Amino acid sequence: MLKESKIALDCPYCKETIYQPLSWFEKDYSTCPTCGKGLAAGQFAAAVNEIKQAQDACVDDLFSVQSGSSCCGKKSSCG
Repeated sequence: MLKESKIALDCPYCKETIYQPLSWFEKDYSTCPTCGKGLAAGQFAAAVNEIKQAQDACVDDLFSVQSGSSCCGKKSSCG
């Protein structure tokens, strides 16, 4: 099992940075570790969606191979 990297988003109440895995921000309900106020997943939905789209784009870029190029990006074959 891969360890989930932590991301940083600010608490909408106290503005302190919360460092937690992405899945923590997707939970239905949690509390800010600094101010203790209740947080709902909807408060982070836009930021979480943006991060997921960026991650997907990175993965797509890693696995896409342009036609006519080799694994290293050159037009000649490896070897």
